[in-house]
Amino acid sequence: MKDIAILLATFNGEKYLRQQLKSLFEQTSQDFRLVIHDDGSTDGTVDIINEYREKYPQRVEIFYGNSCGGAKENFLWMLEKVEADYYLLCDQDDVWLPEKFQRSFDALKEIEDGFHVAQAEVQPACVFTDMRVVDEELNNISDSFIRYIGRLPENTAYTQILIDNPAAGCTLCFNRQLRDLVVDLLPNIDLKYIPMHDALILEIASIMGKVVAIDEPLAYYRQTGHNTMGAITETDSDKASRNIEDLKQGSFLEKKKAFVNESRAFAKEITKADWLPKDKKNVLIRFANIGEKGKFKRMSFYSKNNFTRAHHNLWFRLWV
Repeated sequence: MKDIAILLATFNGEKYLRQQLKSLFEQTSQDFRLVIHDDGSTDGTVDIINEYREKYPQRVEIFYGNSCGGAKENFLWMLEKVEADYYLLCDQDDVWLPEKFQRSFDALKEIEDGFHVAQAEVQPACVFTDMRVVDEELNNISDSFIRYIGRLPENTAYTQILIDNPAAGCTLCFNRQLRDLVVDLLPNIDLKYIPMHDALILEIASIMGKVVAIDEPLAYYRQTGHNTMGAITETDSDKASRNIEDLKQGSFLEKKKAFVNESRAFAKEITKADWLPKDKKNVLIRFANIGEKGKFKRMSFYSKNNFTRAHHNLWFRLWV
């Protein structure tokens, strides 16, 4: 039997945690164990966790101590500590639809079966799903988290993920092959240049294996006002107003360049992996240093290597 671990990071999550845990143990398939790392909660979070450990003593494992300081650091710390065949990530304040676990795992196994059919070794693979964006009481805000934040689920090329990651960490399901590459890279990189754990995992999966999106909402993404990375959106008129104001203040180009410079710093960290394919590593190195080139060379490079966004490609290619 395969060992499947759901990794749950908690910190002062007592308000919604019980509802999330209930949704996990009401999944249509229960072929998983739950591993929790609490990052120093001072509310009733640990008491709730202990309730579930007593109820499911063979299936709930808890790590205490080793304060990480954030969701990104917490999840990556757990990845290093937890040995399993497959992994899913879980946030403390969301709610999973009953079929989320099974649908995600089935999609991942289908990818792996494809490797077997091709008589190839199983490669790193990752699946992500969409979510419904909801308020604190689970009232619907949007049927699609991915589109709500202005992304597209099909944009999973490694050059697209660098600048327009469509996936949320709490929807990821991936295999041990991918986990091992992520863990191998961690000692060599500076996490301050990694946007979030989901971007790191998905980027490596896209470079080294395969990424598949399930274009259906299989969880409720609750907006509490305290999300590490909330669902942020703007109307077209809001974007236009913001850009006009930035132009008036002379900060338009600086903000656009800062956005892409973060992606370039991310790419530079990825190139520290000694197992990267040479062709893709060269693209990442060139992207990390593309700011030194002229405008037309940058535009040609972006076009040739599929550096595209779901929206706003014009300013991206003209100015950065």
